[in-house]
Amino acid sequence: MNKTKYLWQKHRLLLIGFSLATLVTLFFLFRFVFSVIYWSYNRDLPIEPWQPLGYVAHSHQVDREWLMRQANLPEGIKFVRLTVEEAAKIDGVTYEEMRDRLTAAIAAQHAQ
Repeated sequence: MNKTKYLWQKHRLLLIGFSLATLVTLFFLFRFVFSVIYWSYNRDLPIEPWQPLGYVAHSHQVDREWLMRQANLPEGIKFVRLTVEEAAKIDGVTYEEMRDRLTAAIAAQHAQ
């Protein structure tokens, strides 16, 4: 008798559970590999207006909260996916000034 057919007839729940566990494992393995490959090619990217502050922080290997303080954003407010351009508008400066401020702060942080 075919092994799969035998397992399906005698141990259906076990086969279903094993199949689901395998699919979940493959899903998280794919996400992990994709993340490793993506961030290995996207380190220290130039700051663009569309980039969220968390993306900039991850790309330049600095803490997101620290970067938000460098952008002069109000304390205690959680900004979800706030872009560099939006942060500049909140602070009342141009995008170029915000980019220069963040670039200088990141360079100083890496120099320490």
